[in-house]
Amino acid sequence: MDASVAADASLARLYASTTLNSAESALDTLQADIDRFRRDVEDAEDRLASRLRNVSGGTEVIGAGGEPSRVAQLFWGFSESAYPGAPSAASVQRSLSEQLTYDLGRAAERRIDWLATADEDEVTRWLEFHPDFLQSVAFIDASRTRNLFADLMESSTSAPDGEWIAGPLAQIMALAPLAVGNMNGIPVAQRHIFNLKGLANALEQDDLDEEVRARLVALRASLDVRTRDGSRPTLVSFFLDTDGSPRANLVFGDIDSAEQVTTLTHGINADVGSVAEWSTASADLQGALARERERTGDQRTAAVVLVMDWDSGGMFEVWGIDRPDAGAARLSQTLRGVHVTNPTAQLNAGAHSLGTTMTSQVIADNPGLVSHAWFFGSAGVTSTTGDSLAEQVRSGELTVSATHADADPIAAFGRKTWLGSLHSQNPRDVSGVVSFGSNGGTVVGYGSPQGEYGEATDSHDAHNSVKDEFVGWGVSWDGSPVPRFAPAEQVGYLDPSAESFKHFVVGLREALETTGGR
Repeated sequence: MDASVAADASLARLYASTTLNSAESALDTLQADIDRFRRDVEDAEDRLASRLRNVSGGTEVIGAGGEPSRVAQLFWGFSESAYPGAPSAASVQRSLSEQLTYDLGRAAERRIDWLATADEDEVTRWLEFHPDFLQSVAFIDASRTRNLFADLMESSTSAPDGEWIAGPLAQIMALAPLAVGNMNGIPVAQRHIFNLKGLANALEQDDLDEEVRARLVALRASLDVRTRDGSRPTLVSFFLDTDGSPRANLVFGDIDSAEQVTTLTHGINADVGSVAEWSTASADLQGALARERERTGDQRTAAVVLVMDWDSGGMFEVWGIDRPDAGAARLSQTLRGVHVTNPTAQLNAGAHSLGTTMTSQVIADNPGLVSHAWFFGSAGVTSTTGDSLAEQVRSGELTVSATHADADPIAAFGRKTWLGSLHSQNPRDVSGVVSFGSNGGTVVGYGSPQGEYGEATDSHDAHNSVKDEFVGWGVSWDGSPVPRFAPAEQVGYLDPSAESFKHFVVGLREALETTGGR
């Protein structure tokens, strides 16, 4: 062989070898990128599942070829993509978390269509294996649920009393009423009918834990208490959480027509077991605002949404962010649903303790959705959320007011970084946030132009409570001194006698005056 040909062949082999090595290296890099992407997807799925409060678990997924496959996320048996969660041409502007939320809602939407028409035994079996589904329907895009429900209504027949007696809605009412009751974006009256049926079904279960049954009984009793105007609360959200705990939202007034809608939510150590106290607080707020409107001749209407469909945990969970994040995801959907059914309503928020952490996250996640917020005894906000609040206040699209009573020793512990708090910023320190009083004082504009005195809040509680206070020393049988205690009522932030409550009412009345009409 000619030396030059051999040299060329050798160079060609070297070039080919180098090219092959480069290709193999590129392939390894691509594989690593794919693996990293899949891990990112799985991490995002885990974060989303946490935000949706454990709405997770593998379910059957129909792939592009029609074959069932298993995944670690929840799509309720339907997917728009061969790889659930992967961006599609129609959703390239969504973040991964937003895409997963979108896919969850779309899959739930398709599953509801199936529930309405499938064989009853198949529906019953499927629901037994997927009990979490009934709380996931809240994440269907509220702008889509109106059309979904309208389509179901068109094929259904109702009795004069409103009960669905034939068609797809009759089947859902019989087999899975909470699949409609927990939808955002449909008329409140319909949600109430379906949720009452779901609550009745839950109470009929023979294997209920006694504590759960007691909470359900308390919830049912709260729905029978008439408010100042003679109306009863409506049940707009109800489900049993993954741990069996009941969650619910109650409405005082008509959120489908009111000019102003205000959410009110709790902090730690509160759940449906304390629905009586929180229902009273909500009714008190609506009633006090109605009296103020009557006094000033304002004909505009207002409604209150009591938000108890999130798990705020107890003392040892107060420093974390997972529970507020999960609650914020759900409350965001609630507010978006109100905006769909009542697009001109002014949306406001009131929150206590860890509820302020959750509510502030909602405001940060949805700029421009909430107009006014009031925080009582805050457990703190994250620095990122604080920045968002400050920016929205600066732009004029939001006002935030916050209070912390001197006699409240608890709230500050939720903000302690040395205890591990992930939301250590005091909202009163956020630029533009207005502090209001809770230590006792006159509230100008409440009850009269001159105002009325409000009592000091002397605990962390939202409501009045009775606690033993030291009143002096006594003498025991052997002559030694012993401390003496006596029960004393303590004023909570949201008691109608409290200064902070009266500031809240005046703030809502003044905010209502900025809406259209009169």
